[in-house]
Amino acid sequence: MDGAKGSEGWPARALAAGWRSLRAFLRRWDKDALERAELDAQVAERRLREALDALPEGIVFLDGEGRYVLWNKRYAEIYHRSADLFAPGRKLEETLRIGVARGDYPDAIGREDAWIADRLSLLKNPGVRHEQRVSDGRWIMIEERATSDGGVIGLRVDITDLKEQAQALRQALARAEAANKAKSDFLANMSHEIRTPLNGVLGLADVLAQGRLDPEQREIVQTIAASANTLDSLLKDLLTFARLESGRLELDLAPFSLDDAVRQSAALFRTAVQDKGLELELDIDPEAATEVLGDGARFRQVVCNLISNAVKFTADGRVAVRLRLEGCGETRRQVLEVADTGIGFEQADAERLFRRFEQADASITRQFGGTGLGLAITRQLTDLMGGTVRAEGRPGRGASFIVELSLPAIAPGQAAVAEIEARTAPLGLRILVAEDNPTNRKVAELMLRAMGAEVSCVENGREAVEAVSVGVYDLALIDLQMPVMDGLSAIRAIRAEEARSDRARLPMIVLSANVMPEHLAASSAAGADDHIGKPIRAEDLVRAIDAALKGRAGEVLAETG
Repeated sequence: MDGAKGSEGWPARALAAGWRSLRAFLRRWDKDALERAELDAQVAERRLREALDALPEGIVFLDGEGRYVLWNKRYAEIYHRSADLFAPGRKLEETLRIGVARGDYPDAIGREDAWIADRLSLLKNPGVRHEQRVSDGRWIMIEERATSDGGVIGLRVDITDLKEQAQALRQALARAEAANKAKSDFLANMSHEIRTPLNGVLGLADVLAQGRLDPEQREIVQTIAASANTLDSLLKDLLTFARLESGRLELDLAPFSLDDAVRQSAALFRTAVQDKGLELELDIDPEAATEVLGDGARFRQVVCNLISNAVKFTADGRVAVRLRLEGCGETRRQVLEVADTGIGFEQADAERLFRRFEQADASITRQFGGTGLGLAITRQLTDLMGGTVRAEGRPGRGASFIVELSLPAIAPGQAAVAEIEARTAPLGLRILVAEDNPTNRKVAELMLRAMGAEVSCVENGREAVEAVSVGVYDLALIDLQMPVMDGLSAIRAIRAEEARSDRARLPMIVLSANVMPEHLAASSAAGADDHIGKPIRAEDLVRAIDAALKGRAGEVLAETG
């Protein structure tokens, strides 16, 4: 019996012993697995931290409550004055407040609470980039992104070098703009100083040409006028180029007749063409005889530049000016072509012709003269008008310059520019001339008297105001730069007196060597009816007087380059 009981108890004891062994094994296995898992986690964390520390940018991880979880070495370096405050579980807000109180953030000084509120508001709106200046004066770009569990990953990038480069670029741009303005101012002043005596030369030559001269005297006068006109053209090129380069040239859009503009431009070269024994052909497609919306003065300048260039480089043969329309509907465009039988050029040099101060061959400048700006100005003006210009040619076989524009057509109307006509508008008029330069004063007086006007002259703006207050005049011509009182002040004073006394409005035209856009705008703002640039030509003066007296002041301005 005892043996039976012992035999029956053996399986139970064996099973119990087995369970004890199994539990012991499992306890040892769990401990080993846990240790291995902990070791793996430590390795992974070390590798992650090593990877984060290797990054050149500062990285920080915050949980959903804004508490520090992890940050890299670069982050601590950026905020080195506050690095002792960083600790897992501590809130960013707490470190900011302590750091601000210690003066760790220079931009927060004097506005501590507002600075902290701004910073925390950005933290609550991740995805917005912003800049921050740290204690050593360096600039940091901050960008923060939300994580899936509501936390934040923050990126800090040192942008000090970029900001310094940007500042250097801004300073360089400011210096360049200042230099450009100085250049433009110099050209404007130079133009004024040269145009003042040039006005005397051209004006007196014009007066002499109207007198009785023998052939030799007439040839001398014509030579003087031609030389002065050449100098005036060079001045206009320089001024236009300076204004284009500085971006200060704007188009003055108004309706004008395309074919009239071409005819007028060609007419200016008839004498030069005849003197060289050339033929001037004008071929205008009847469909191109339309009014368009654009800057008529700049279009004429393009036409004149191309014709002048063709005449200059053509010794015999012809210069042909053609205007036609191409395309249809919205693709309708105006095509101007100026062709010649001159010296031509290698097609490979075609684009070089449009560069400033360049011609196809250096010897050309010595032989034919010129500034080398005409075609460069033509290219820039064409670009400004939304068009294109190209050149085609062969050495010794002539050249052709083609301009394509897409100026919007308008219905025919009174705005078409008329050809310059011989007028006697000043006949019998009483005209006041305010001009401090004796030569220019004499030129204006001689021109106006030759036209049949009664002329009174004064030497400064104050005298002009006094003359108008006691005398009766049909029109006044006023210079801008005068002693005692300048022209603009005089015009404003006269307009103010007219308003006070309800006196009839006196037409006033500015005569000045200052012809930059700001000068024209200042004249208009002061109350002038028109602004004519020096040197003054009789036809420009008559045209401006006629327009002012007919109430069309400002419609036709003298060319100012």
